[in-house]
Amino acid sequence: MRTIAAIPAAALLAGAAFGLSLPEPHFALAYVLVSASVAGAIFAWMLRRRWLLVAFVSLGFFTGGWILSAVEWQRAWRPPLRIAFEQIARAQRDDAAAHGRRMPEDDEAFAIVEGVLRADASPTDAGVSLSVAVDGVEGREGGILVTVVGSLAADHLDDWRAGRRVRLPVMLRRPSRYLDPGVPDLERALARRGTTLVGSVKSGALVEVLSRGSALDETMGAIRAFARRAITGAVGRWSPQSAAIVTAIVIGDRAGLNDDVQRRLQEAGTYHVIAISGGNIAILAGLLLGVFRVAGVLGRTAMLSAVAALVAYARLVGGGASVDRATLMAVVYFGARAFDQRSPPLNALAVVAGLIVAADPLAIADPAFLLTFGATLAIVVVMPVLATVTAAPIASAETGFHSLHSAVSALIAQSRRPLIAMLVASAAAEALLFPIGAVLFSRVTFAGLGLNFLAIPLMGVAQIAGMATVPIALVSATLAAGAGWIAHLGAAGLVSSAQLVRLAPVVTYRVAPPAAAVVIIYYCALGAWWVAAGRARSTNGPRGLSRASGGVAIACAVWILVDPRTLIAARGDGRLHVTFVDVGQGDAIFVRLPRGSTLLVDAGGLGFASSFDIGDRVVAPVIRNAGFRRLDFVALTHGDPDHIGGAASIVSEFRPREVWEGFRSRDRNR
Repeated sequence: MRTIAAIPAAALLAGAAFGLSLPEPHFALAYVLVSASVAGAIFAWMLRRRWLLVAFVSLGFFTGGWILSAVEWQRAWRPPLRIAFEQIARAQRDDAAAHGRRMPEDDEAFAIVEGVLRADASPTDAGVSLSVAVDGVEGREGGILVTVVGSLAADHLDDWRAGRRVRLPVMLRRPSRYLDPGVPDLERALARRGTTLVGSVKSGALVEVLSRGSALDETMGAIRAFARRAITGAVGRWSPQSAAIVTAIVIGDRAGLNDDVQRRLQEAGTYHVIAISGGNIAILAGLLLGVFRVAGVLGRTAMLSAVAALVAYARLVGGGASVDRATLMAVVYFGARAFDQRSPPLNALAVVAGLIVAADPLAIADPAFLLTFGATLAIVVVMPVLATVTAAPIASAETGFHSLHSAVSALIAQSRRPLIAMLVASAAAEALLFPIGAVLFSRVTFAGLGLNFLAIPLMGVAQIAGMATVPIALVSATLAAGAGWIAHLGAAGLVSSAQLVRLAPVVTYRVAPPAAAVVIIYYCALGAWWVAAGRARSTNGPRGLSRASGGVAIACAVWILVDPRTLIAARGDGRLHVTFVDVGQGDAIFVRLPRGSTLLVDAGGLGFASSFDIGDRVVAPVIRNAGFRRLDFVALTHGDPDHIGGAASIVSEFRPREVWEGFRSRDRNR
C-alpha cells in the first residue's frame, strides 16, 4: 500500500473531530480503547492478519485523536486566565454591591495586563486591535484580544509589533455571544483560536511597551513595516483598494480591506486568493526553484534552500494557521525530494495533516484547515486519473504528425490540457467542499468554477509584482511604481472578476446548515463511489456499486442544496411561533403564523460596530434554521440603528413581499 500513511492520519483526524463533538470527555473509556488497540495490534501482527492489524491501528489513532482534542479543548475553554478573570469579576461585583453600585449583568473585570503581542497591531473601525498572550494577571496565562480606542491609538501602530512585551489597563469581558438557534457560538470559535477574553483600553497612551522582542522578531517586524510602506507608496498611488489587496496577498495583513470587497470575494468563492495559504506558498516555491535553476543550483542544495526560504517567509508574514499548514506541506515535499524520497502526494498530504492535528488538535475545527486539505485532497486524487484520460488523444495525434491536420490537433490538445486540468480540479474541489461551506458558512457558491480561471492567475500577478515592489523600492521609487502598477492591475482584475455574482446571483446562495447525518452519508457515498469506480475501471467489472453510491451522493447533494425543510415550513403547522432573537441591544422578533406566513419585526443592529453585520451574522441564521428562504413581511418600527442596523442584509437575502417602515419617535411632531 503506497498510501499507507493515509490510514492512521484519517483515523487521527476522525478521532480529533469526535473528541470535539462530545459535550464531556470520557477519558476512562478512551484509555481502555487505547490499551485494547495496542494489544489487538500486537495480536494481529503475530497472526499476520493485515486487515485486522489495520483495524486495531486505526482504532488506536482514532482514540489518540479523541484524547488529544478533549484535553486541548479543556485547556482552551478554561485556561488559568479565565479562572482568574472570574475570581476578579466576582470580587469586584461583591465590592460594588457593598457600596451600592450596580455592575453589568455579564461579568466584567478591570485588570492590569502584562504579556507578549502575538501579532502586529491591526487598525479596525473601533480602534486598534491587539492580540496578547497574557502571563501577568495574578500569574495566570491565556490569550486576549484588546481594542485600543481613542485618537492616539493610530499614532502607536508602529510601536506595537509582534514579540514585544506590553503592559496595559484593560476592562476584560467574555466575547459577545448570541444564544439563538442556528447562530454559531463565537465565544467557542475564539477559544479554539487561543483567545479566551476580549477587552478595551481607553487610550493608546495607556499601553506601555516594556521590552522589545528578540532580534529575529524585531527584524521581521521592521521588514513587514517597510513592506507596508513600500506597497502603499507604489500600489496605493494607483488605488488604495489595490494596495490593501496586495498587502493582504504578500504579507497576510488584511486590515486595510473594506468589508464590501471581502464580502464580494466571499460570495464569488475567490476569497481564498487574498489569504496566504497553499496558492501563495506554491507560487513562491515555484519562483525559488526557477531562480535556482537559472543560477545553476539544483538538487539537494536547491531543495534545502527552498525549505529555508519558505520557513523564513512564514515567519515574516506572522505565521498563522493557514500559513503554517501551507509551509509545512511545502517543507515536507522539498525535504523528501532533497533526500530522494518520492512518496505519493496522498501519502505526503496525510503525513502533514496528521502532524498538524497531533500538534494542534483543535485545528480539526478550523475552517481554513478543512478547506485547505479538502481542496488539496480533491486535486491529488483527481489529477492522476485526468492525466491517464487526456494522454490517449494526444498520443494518437502524435502518431499522425506527418499530416498538417494531425499537427494542429496535437497543438490544440496540448493547449487545452491546462484548461481542462484547472476545470476538473476546481470541480473536484467544489464537489468535496460544498457541504463544508454549507455547514460552516451557510453558503453554497458555484462561481469559483469559472472565476478560478481568472482569480488564480490574477492573484499570481498581484503576488509576484507586489513581492517585487518591496525590494525595488529600496532602489528607485519610480521603478517601484511601475511594479506597483502591474500589481494594481492584478488586484483590480481580481475584484472586478467578482462582479459575476452580481450579474448572475443564482451561482451563489445561502442555505441552512445541513444535518450532520446528511453530510456524513454524502462523504461516505462519495468515497464508496470513487473506490468502486476505480476498481470497475481497472478490471472492467460491473458498475452497479459505483452507480448506487453515486446516486446516494447526488441525492444527499440535492438534499443539502434544496433543503426539504423549506417545503414543510412554508405550509405551516397550525400553530403560532414567536422567536425573540438575541441581538444584544435592540430588538428582532421573528413570527411564524399558523399557515406558514412569516413576519420579522426589526432586525437588530450595532451602531458602534458597523463592521459586524448583525442581520447577516445573527438574524438571518435564525430564519434559515427555521426553514425559510423568503419572508412575507418585515416591520421596522423606527429608524434607530439598534432596530434597523441589520435590515439591509435581511431584505437583500430574504426578499420580503412587503416592508413596513416606522419613523423615529422624535420626528412625530415635525
